[in-house]
Amino acid sequence: MKFKFYSSHLASKIRFPIFKFLILALLSMSLLVSCGGGGEEEGPDRAKVEEARKAFEEENYDKAKSSIEYFLAQYPNNIEGLYLYAQVLVSTGQLLKAREKANEMMAIDPNLAEPKAILGEIHYGRKEFDEAIDMSRQALKINPQLQAPYRVIGEIYLRRGKVKQSIKVLLEARRLKADVETLKKLSAAYIKDKNFTEAQKHLDEALKLDDHVPGLHYNMAVVAANLGDGEKAMHHVDLALQYYSKLDTFFWIGKSRDLRKLVIKKFKVKE
Repeated sequence: MKFKFYSSHLASKIRFPIFKFLILALLSMSLLVSCGGGGEEEGPDRAKVEEARKAFEEENYDKAKSSIEYFLAQYPNNIEGLYLYAQVLVSTGQLLKAREKANEMMAIDPNLAEPKAILGEIHYGRKEFDEAIDMSRQALKINPQLQAPYRVIGEIYLRRGKVKQSIKVLLEARRLKADVETLKKLSAAYIKDKNFTEAQKHLDEALKLDDHVPGLHYNMAVVAANLGDGEKAMHHVDLALQYYSKLDTFFWIGKSRDLRKLVIKKFKVKE
């Protein structure tokens, strides 16, 4: 009986295809795991979050609420989603529900800044200003890059007549991000300071970002009226009234109508 011996070179030729097949099989398995095997989630749907955020900035709270609820139905423990949802709830006066969302975030991680920021906004909504400042400062101590607490503190300073301090804090919020909501609040502070030129500058910047926000047009109408431009004031107050009417924001519909009457009276505008 003859035994056939293969040289190491010939044996490697035979073994290599088998080895190559095994490597490819292992790679395929690892890819299936890392990609979720073709059937698992690939990560949060960012489009819904951005849709909700844009609606929130446009003061379209119904749309913001429905978009973020859709997102949270899929990702109930997503902190960004819970935080945005809580902000929408605060803006619509649903403070108890907003507190529930803050509690949910704290249950996920008690060291988060976001729930403290929400509690600051809730206290602000209840006119508990000292508590609002305290919670907002606690949030900033954990995360100084969080923007909303600066706005809360800035608004409270403005309500208390500390206009210069308000502007200083709101400029910190703007430094983090020049978003519509921050620019709107900053313009309100400059209006209170009777610095209408500076207010107009920030409103112009905000309107370039989004010209469908009724609060921007309302503030711009106030600025234009104070700078003696009746035509511009009338244009913007009409837009504010149009957008507030679409959103059924009754308080600001009334405020816009009152402002419109004042513009007509001051500049003797013919309707």
